[in-house]
Amino acid sequence: MWSAAQPAFGLDSTWLVGRERWRPLFTRPFERPVKEGEDDVTFEILGIRSPDGRHTLDVDGYQYIEPEGDELQVGGDPDSQCSLIDHHAGREAVLAQCGTSGGFHWGTWLTRESFALSGWRDADEYGQWKQARLWIYSIPDSSVSEYETRIVSEADYDRYASAWHQWLLKRYRATKKSAALAGAQ
Repeated sequence: MWSAAQPAFGLDSTWLVGRERWRPLFTRPFERPVKEGEDDVTFEILGIRSPDGRHTLDVDGYQYIEPEGDELQVGGDPDSQCSLIDHHAGREAVLAQCGTSGGFHWGTWLTRESFALSGWRDADEYGQWKQARLWIYSIPDSSVSEYETRIVSEADYDRYASAWHQWLLKRYRATKKSAALAGAQ
């Protein structure tokens, strides 16, 4: 997605900011998010299950996603919060929160016990420059490595945002297809 904002972007376009042990901001009993409306598909799209099904990475619990025709309306709280849900323990660990100057957009499982989380942040006081961020989390050793990209203009970031919306739409369509197949069985 970030290559839409930075032509020729690749993993080598990031640099390591640091590696440290991570601890949740706080933990709480997990309760499936309450849908804000009948058409709310936020958790189905941004809740990404681990390969073994034990965990779900909730990329941003403050987002709101609703289908509208063949498009998705994305909104919600201007703040952002990502969580790791342990279904066996029934607990949710809030990994990070940020205000309006950043957000969490994307995640994937690398193995059953490690995952990547990505987002963005403002790189200036006026929101005219943006920077991508990538975190690689390991559950067994409680480590997180943080990477950043070079800074891009808001106009370049708009191309990234468009690619992100396409990713959401692709996930929605896959989720809808999977649900239809399960219902047909």
